[in-house]
Amino acid sequence: MSGAIATPPLPLSARLAKSWATLKRNHIGFVICALGPVLLLFGLIRLYPIAETFRLSFYDYHITRRSSPFVGLGNYAYLFEDSPFHDALINTICFAAFAVVGTLLLALAAAVLLRSIEKAAPVLEMLFYIPVVTPWVPASVIWKWIFDPTYGALNYALSFFGIPRLGWLQDPVLILFALVVVSIWKMVGYFIVIFGVGLRAIPEELLEAADLDGATAWQKLRGIVLPLLRPIILFSVVTCTIININVFAPVYVLTASSQGAPAYDFKVLVGEIYSNGFVYYHMGYAGAQCVVLLLFVMSLLFVQFLAFREK
Repeated sequence: MSGAIATPPLPLSARLAKSWATLKRNHIGFVICALGPVLLLFGLIRLYPIAETFRLSFYDYHITRRSSPFVGLGNYAYLFEDSPFHDALINTICFAAFAVVGTLLLALAAAVLLRSIEKAAPVLEMLFYIPVVTPWVPASVIWKWIFDPTYGALNYALSFFGIPRLGWLQDPVLILFALVVVSIWKMVGYFIVIFGVGLRAIPEELLEAADLDGATAWQKLRGIVLPLLRPIILFSVVTCTIININVFAPVYVLTASSQGAPAYDFKVLVGEIYSNGFVYYHMGYAGAQCVVLLLFVMSLLFVQFLAFREK
């Protein structure tokens, strides 16, 4: 009687190798088919403009001229002589420092307080989050009316305490704190939610054990809460730093002279880049400023990651 000869089973190692090859082939195909268009779009929208900006920073590129002579590091050398750029850098650092510290401290304090009233916490978090989803331009217009030296609500409220009218947007010192207040009002709700998520993830057993040991509220905060919130704090510091260093819309709207008295010309880095690139059309010099801003932010974030690394 004739019959088919049974094929001996493959060894386990050969079967595993065959399965891995099939999985790898399908995985590569999935990446090419599913992620390929996304990666291509990301490269066109994100990576190509960065590379092109870096290239233009070595040229005296002006949008109204046909020729764009190569100047090498000339645009970067001029940064050391450009006093408006120096003012913008100092203003941006001061603004970001005050805004980051104020936003995160208020957000952490509010999140800790909301944890003691769990039933009302979701509603309060939603109320705090409303400014976050409000677009910058209408929010800045409202705050510009509040800071108005003649008809503003802030000066009107301060008049009941005998405080004279202040030019919040005309004084070079007051405008810094006015912008900081606007930034904190806009972003504090976002970080309240972030810190609230981190606080809810802390096991109650640790806090109860600390209570049994007689630990004070400050000792629990310093010894338990803050160490366990280290990843959340790092994320918040990095995110808040990037947001405030790249500030532009509130400064542009609040310092525009279309309402009331002309405001003080408060320069920030992104505003200087906008002016050089889209007002004076010095695209090459604006590209050099972009590269310096990118390197400055990356260096600052590197220092923050080092400061928050695990000991």
